[in-house]
Amino acid sequence: MLKKIVIESNFNTFGFNSQRLTRSWLENRIEIFHNFTLKSLQVQTNQNFLAIFKIVPETKLIITDILAKYPRLPRNVRFVTPQEGIEQMKAFAGSCENLYLVRMESDDMYHKSYIQQLVDCRPKDGTLALINQNGYALDSIHEEMVPMFRTSPPYYVFLYKTSEYLSGYRYKLPGRGTHGNVIELPHEILTPRNFVEVIHRYNSLPRQLPVKGRMSKAEQQKVLKEFMG
Repeated sequence: MLKKIVIESNFNTFGFNSQRLTRSWLENRIEIFHNFTLKSLQVQTNQNFLAIFKIVPETKLIITDILAKYPRLPRNVRFVTPQEGIEQMKAFAGSCENLYLVRMESDDMYHKSYIQQLVDCRPKDGTLALINQNGYALDSIHEEMVPMFRTSPPYYVFLYKTSEYLSGYRYKLPGRGTHGNVIELPHEILTPRNFVEVIHRYNSLPRQLPVKGRMSKAEQQKVLKEFMG
């Protein structure tokens, strides 16, 4: 293969929430991960990917204990420390020329065809990022859903040369260096509605869906089947 696809997620390695190291926070977020994110990974029509959910080393024993209460994770879905993540990425990517690094939150979902879309993708020379602008937002508390468009959301793929990435090279984002700046890199747009942003009781920042555009229950179920099976 000319490319390997790695999904990378910071499970509790960013300090947005002061509770991210506690057992109760971890239990709640792992439950959400199983209810949504894991299901979308399990139904991917192409399973030739590695999904890495990075954890703070000090919480590894707690997370291992919590995960033991659930069915065993698929072999290609792993909770690892950042150092373990790099080592496992090296083993997975091997001598493959190109690395597609997919950003994902541990409570969101991608369409079941997403990995296959990336396998089939033939970007132009010089393209550094693939951006998903079209998706959905799901309020899992009130069971409401809306289509959404975001110019530069946190649903993108960085395209690296494998050897460069594993040697430590990283793209420097323009401006403030946030997700909103990814659009300023040489990029291409993936046009399908590929993501679902899940709103739940444990979001770091509260979210509320707009009233306009809310989908019927039948429409929701049809869409969710494409993301969760």
